[in-house]
Amino acid sequence: MKTTIRLSTLLAIMTFSLVAQQKSDYAIVQRFQTMTKSITNNIDQAKTVQDCAEANTSIDAMEKEFGDDKALINKANYPDGYDKAVEQLRGRLLIRQRDLGVIESQIVRISELEVKIRELSDQVTKLTNQNDSLMAQVQKLSQNVKKLSGDLFNSTTPIDSLHNMLVKLRQGLQERDALIFALTDSLFMQYDKNVGDMKDVEKQGLLAKIDRHGIIGNIKRSILDNEAFLDMTQLRGSDLVTLVRQQKRFQSQWTGLAPSLTSLYLSGKSKKSEINVVDSMLAIWGGKVDGAMWRSLNTLFKEKGFNVKEFNNGDEFVANFIAFLDEQIQNVNKETSDTRYELFTKFNENLWQTDLYATWLPALTELSKISDTQKKDIEVKFERWRASIMPGATWLKYILIVLGVLLVAIIGIWIFRMRPKTTQKE
Repeated sequence: MKTTIRLSTLLAIMTFSLVAQQKSDYAIVQRFQTMTKSITNNIDQAKTVQDCAEANTSIDAMEKEFGDDKALINKANYPDGYDKAVEQLRGRLLIRQRDLGVIESQIVRISELEVKIRELSDQVTKLTNQNDSLMAQVQKLSQNVKKLSGDLFNSTTPIDSLHNMLVKLRQGLQERDALIFALTDSLFMQYDKNVGDMKDVEKQGLLAKIDRHGIIGNIKRSILDNEAFLDMTQLRGSDLVTLVRQQKRFQSQWTGLAPSLTSLYLSGKSKKSEINVVDSMLAIWGGKVDGAMWRSLNTLFKEKGFNVKEFNNGDEFVANFIAFLDEQIQNVNKETSDTRYELFTKFNENLWQTDLYATWLPALTELSKISDTQKKDIEVKFERWRASIMPGATWLKYILIVLGVLLVAIIGIWIFRMRPKTTQKE
């Protein structure tokens, strides 16, 4: 009885495996046939060299995908199997290229770009999924870290893990931003001309590709994800400066792309409105990173123990910071020399050298939040504060230099006089 049951079970498993394999084989053959019909249709409708190049890339991709299933497809589609289908597609494409007057070298160049476009598009999708997963993990871990306090929080592991995730997520967002614009550039490079010089059929083809690869949707998604990252992390210092730079770079790239998209979307009002939507989203993102930047810098002064009046933009920052430096120079609080020296040393070592001069002033100038002249005014004021604390320091430096030179000269003369004298021989 047991033997019979075992045989029945084995037979059922074998039958199930056979049916599953048949379904799998059937699915492969069906997909091959579907792709063949789709590529044939695209070749017949091709109107530009870009259309021909895309069809050529699709044939290459089909060969790569079904190369290992050649025997299966040949058997299922006899006599028009794998080899015959590919041969017919290549021949059909060649005839279409001749009809359109397409040069083979153009096909090669644009096909290479098409391969790059597909790879970039896949990478954007992959990174988006990875970033979504990381974003969810960061939010969950952030909540867990906030719950830990007092005696319960005796390990830095959660904070270390959160920091590592944040670094990885920030890199992922930056990489996806770069990929989106690289993908867009590659799409325009296929046409190798300005939008104004394109024929209507070329514009329609480019628009179709932009929509197919979700360029506008990816740009919107990237802006929203970057905003969410800023809100959840509360970064400060150099980390925050990095985010500000990223937003400005994104803004600059969009500014270069928007006119071309506007020209393409002239025929469709609904599409053209997308440009304005992205502009508005970028303005909101820019306002958020700027606000976070000024809040961070205000907090820095407070945490270091220096009373600088709050500021919300570059001009206010310069005015309020210089006012603080003037107070120190004029010694409005009538402090003793020792107290003033101690305060200056604390400011110089704990804030000026470590944060302001090293990071913030160069970054604010680079990001056009303050001008080079304003930066120089701040540096001049700081040096005046230094001089008011140590008025003789400059002269002492020069005196030491002169003494050093004299000492070297004296040693040199002494060595010259002490050297052995040689006797001249006739």
